[in-house]
Amino acid sequence: MNIEDVRHGEWVEYHKHPVEVLSIDKQHNMVTIYDARSQSKVDVHIDELKDDPQCHCDSYLYF
Repeated sequence: MNIEDVRHGEWVEYHKHPVEVLSIDKQHNMVTIYDARSQSKVDVHIDELKDDPQCHCDSYLYF
């Protein structure tokens, strides 16, 4: 995934489940996400995220 493609509030895949993007640090290629499974904010490198169209439904469930 490319850091230029990530948007605030977007749903992406992290460890095979959807997470919400909270902030983007383009200088360091880092993204802060909210992981509802662990109920925590996590800073991850962009390479750890996958763009998954199924996650863009603003739901924690896959359709």
